[in-house]
Amino acid sequence: MATEQQVRATEAPVFVDWTSRDSDRQATGKLGGRTVTVKGITGILGAVDINGEHTEFGTPLFTPQLPASDSVELRSRKDDTEFRIDFGGNVEDAIFHLGSLASIVTFEAGTTITRISGDADFKVPQSNMVTGKFKEGPPTDSNGTIHVSKSAPFSSITFKLRLNYDGTEEGVYLQFGRTVEFVDWTSRDSDRQATGKLGGRTVTVKGITGILGPVDINGEHTEFGTPLFTPQLPASDSVELRSRKDDTEFRIDFGGNVEDAIFHLGSLASIVTFEAGTTITRISGDADFKVPQSNMVTGKFKEGPPTDSNGTIHVSKSAPFSSITFKLRLNYDGTEEGVYLQFGR
Repeated sequence: MATEQQVRATEAPVFVDWTSRDSDRQATGKLGGRTVTVKGITGILGAVDINGEHTEFGTPLFTPQLPASDSVELRSRKDDTEFRIDFGGNVEDAIFHLGSLASIVTFEAGTTITRISGDADFKVPQSNMVTGKFKEGPPTDSNGTIHVSKSAPFSSITFKLRLNYDGTEEGVYLQFGRTVEFVDWTSRDSDRQATGKLGGRTVTVKGITGILGPVDINGEHTEFGTPLFTPQLPASDSVELRSRKDDTEFRIDFGGNVEDAIFHLGSLASIVTFEAGTTITRISGDADFKVPQSNMVTGKFKEGPPTDSNGTIHVSKSAPFSSITFKLRLNYDGTEEGVYLQFGR
């Protein structure tokens, strides 16, 4: 079982990979495999950085620091302008980076804002409001990070933006993400089952015809800490799945319904085929970590480090699901290999 510090290490934020500025009213991106949008209901979008060249989130005013990030510029004016963020599915909370803020941001009723970090003038004067102050830079105006939550899971959020000084217009830089919690594996019950905790639920991975290798329950698996995985986990638990020439089947039970999940697959020189109706989206990985079919992911044998293929996928279905099965078989002329698995949501 992981210690409290190691459990925290398997909770990692993932931020939006913005992919397009569709118009001056909408930008679209990916967040942990989900499609997300920010829309100007009455507001206007400025520039959208889709190349990871926004560096202003890389200072200690932001938590976590993002030395090179995408961003969306929101135009703020004297009168309220309204925006809506759609998360592509339910979230329990979100993390917002707000840069160059000399405005007042008022979220819809029922939203709770908690200040995480920022300069002295980056303030939360009311439970659903954050304010910044105009000042010459660098950095210009106020900058900081907030935690956004509600009393129940939510799939979208609206907020209004207006200037907090006697000007005519300004640009506020936005980036947001969510925390992905990964399994705290607590036991290898047998060579057919491992048990852990995820969000307070008991989860299991079971070998229906497959076999489990070692299970790291002490947060000592470091291979998920490279940029091939999103989010990176410098110290994590893991379960080794044994892959052979013939199909072997495994089942994951999530302990309750989930809308989707994020899978880290390490040292993959096999083919993973999920049950019919599953949609796999590649989030990150090396050049040979591929999704050739909507329910399949493949890796290639190669000497390391790192050995074989490595990467992260988003797993979803058309409706919430409480379990998922998949088959595993070698993708090269060998006899057996170990594939390292960690998953979260």
